[in-house]
Amino acid sequence: MTDEKQAILTANQAFYRAFEKRDIETISSILSKGIGTVCIHPGRTAIRGFENIRNSWDLIFKNTNYIEIDLDIVTTEINGVLT
Repeated sequence: MTDEKQAILTANQAFYRAFEKRDIETISSILSKGIGTVCIHPGRTAIRGFENIRNSWDLIFKNTNYIEIDLDIVTTEINGVLT
């Protein structure tokens, strides 16, 4: 496995562990702060901008008592600069 793929998988795991813990501060540190940042939660419309996205995660965490995510099968493909 390349260092680049390992870095992506490590970041992915950190994100989902923070998600399980409902850790808004860690999620916020992982989220992009760029002007083109978009998040689409399953079954929802696109949310644009860091603050709106952060608020959406905060709302999810406040309304969810328990989250468990299985990361047993994870793959990554690298294509140019987009992963």
